[in-house]
Amino acid sequence: MEDIFKFRKWNKETKTMSQVEVLDLRSGQTYIDDPIIMQYTGLKDANGKDIYEGDILCVPTHYRIIMSAVDHWVDEFLEVKYSSLLGGFIVLPFEKYLSKYLFDGYDKNGFYHKYPKIVGNIYQNSNLIRRNNDK
Repeated sequence: MEDIFKFRKWNKETKTMSQVEVLDLRSGQTYIDDPIIMQYTGLKDANGKDIYEGDILCVPTHYRIIMSAVDHWVDEFLEVKYSSLLGGFIVLPFEKYLSKYLFDGYDKNGFYHKYPKIVGNIYQNSNLIRRNNDK
């Protein structure tokens, strides 16, 4: 069975991402480099890469509305985040469960979504999220 309790860390000083080999959660434990810890969601993208909290997913979406001039592809960029309120991993800006976006096909509105791919993370590629939210 694959270990779904995996973590990675972002080192703010060196601006590097690395896997966490040992995570000590005992009270009073501190880390010298004060890392940002991110958990594996237990899910994978279209290329089979592990999806972690903080990843940015690109979801190519085809918008076609019958009886209108709308017929085009748009790359939607979604940030993966844990929601303690919902008790699971969600995507921003929509605040809906991540698992709802991990498919290839039509949604309830008739828009076609391709399976998402990881294109970066919020620490190294935050410009993707800003660009998407400025639209």
